[in-house]
Amino acid sequence: MEHVFIISEPRSGSTVLTVMLDRRRGILSMPESSFPQVLGYLDPVERSDPHRLAAIYLGSTLVPTPLVFSEIEACMTGSNREVLDQLAMATARKIGRDTGEVGFAVWKTVRTIGMHRVLEEVNAKVVVLRRHPHNVFESQSRFSYGIRNRKPLRYAIFRQSYECAFASLRVPRRLDIDYDDLPGALATIRDFIGLQDRGMWPDDASHFAEVAGQCSWLSEVTREFQNRDIEKRARLDPAMCRRLDLCLGLTHRLRPFLGPVRRHFDRRSLGHVREIAARVLRGEAPPH
Repeated sequence: MEHVFIISEPRSGSTVLTVMLDRRRGILSMPESSFPQVLGYLDPVERSDPHRLAAIYLGSTLVPTPLVFSEIEACMTGSNREVLDQLAMATARKIGRDTGEVGFAVWKTVRTIGMHRVLEEVNAKVVVLRRHPHNVFESQSRFSYGIRNRKPLRYAIFRQSYECAFASLRVPRRLDIDYDDLPGALATIRDFIGLQDRGMWPDDASHFAEVAGQCSWLSEVTREFQNRDIEKRARLDPAMCRRLDLCLGLTHRLRPFLGPVRRHFDRRSLGHVREIAARVLRGEAPPH
């Protein structure tokens, strides 16, 4: 099993890319989760307890998973690679995909983005996806979780902290892709991961359509993809774009020194995962 990771800043199109890849026979895109990242930063007690580890998987997975708790817990033994392999195979079986045909598990997350230990340990292939900052800034400002990034300077620091994390990634196989190149870049990605084109999975062999009804942001990306970012940028306020570009230029010089900022965001995300896992262990369902 090859593990492929799509990492990006929030609102950069990683969900769209994950869904497009998931349609290709041979690929299984996992539910959005930071579990592979946090897996390498757990304390020994957490890491050695399959029951607790299953709760952490649920706490770090941002959309509903087709697996129930007992099925997840059964995957939580062995090395980090074995845990990821078992989760992928269990998910494939649950949604009705032929596990003998699944050669690639695609994981994507926009959180805990600086936690690379497991990615490096499993010799993962990593796709770094970037989107024009004007589009990302505008898109984040429309969602509640991006409320703090509605000021150009704070957003610029946030973005540069992601670039700092990308620069620190130490994997031998990495591909950088721009959202503006989608969907044409799909062929480049398939070549990069080593997927032979064998057509598409049956339409009903995916969990994305099923969970789209529970996650409103997925309903749009499961439709046919049309890239309208250039049109969207043309409609943005020019004064806002100038302020944003100025802030990005100023903070670019700080990028090498933003490791502590990135670690702060990652630790906060890991703390949130542990809070949700504790609720799962108390018998409360994780929120999605």
